[in-house]
Amino acid sequence: MANASKNQSIGAIVKGLLALAGVVFIGVEAVSFLVRNVGAALFTFFDGLSSLDAAIVVALITGCVSILTVVGGAIINNVLKSKHEREEYLRKHREEPYTQLVRIFYKMLRATKKGQEYSQESMLDDMMSFNQGLTLWGSSKAIKKWDEWRALRGKTPADPYDLLHGMEIVLIQLRKDMGEKRGLKQGDLLKLFINDYDEAMRKNK
Repeated sequence: MANASKNQSIGAIVKGLLALAGVVFIGVEAVSFLVRNVGAALFTFFDGLSSLDAAIVVALITGCVSILTVVGGAIINNVLKSKHEREEYLRKHREEPYTQLVRIFYKMLRATKKGQEYSQESMLDDMMSFNQGLTLWGSSKAIKKWDEWRALRGKTPADPYDLLHGMEIVLIQLRKDMGEKRGLKQGDLLKLFINDYDEAMRKNK
């Protein structure tokens, strides 16, 4: 049994080497064929150009360049158009869940400032609804930022300033997904509803 298994292994190796040799041979022949035929055609073409009038050669080159420019421009335009349409499609579907998170954030702030109740049950329902939209339409970066904030919120005790800045990072990422990619730094969004933000940050250091 051992000898039979050994013979089968040797036979499989030999077959594999023969198959590899066949593939290499076919590849070499294909390259050789291309060099012989395509190379000869190119040589004949350029040799023919040398016998033409300079004006005709310039006209041919200009025509080729024009054709390549038109074709290349059309391809680039189609790619850019497709990318733009995809971004618009995603922005349209992200608007509702992203706006929903902004509402949740402001509900939390209003409840904190005015001493109103934003019950755990209501918050959980709102966040579950947001999670559904985020799961389907959120960018990978937005999902990661949101996961980081939720992990931060789950810490005991949770630092309120860390939570605020963490949420701000999430909101800035949502703005980037909607096309507003630059111009904001840490604290810019928080200053919209924290009048003494700079002073509060100095005291927290």
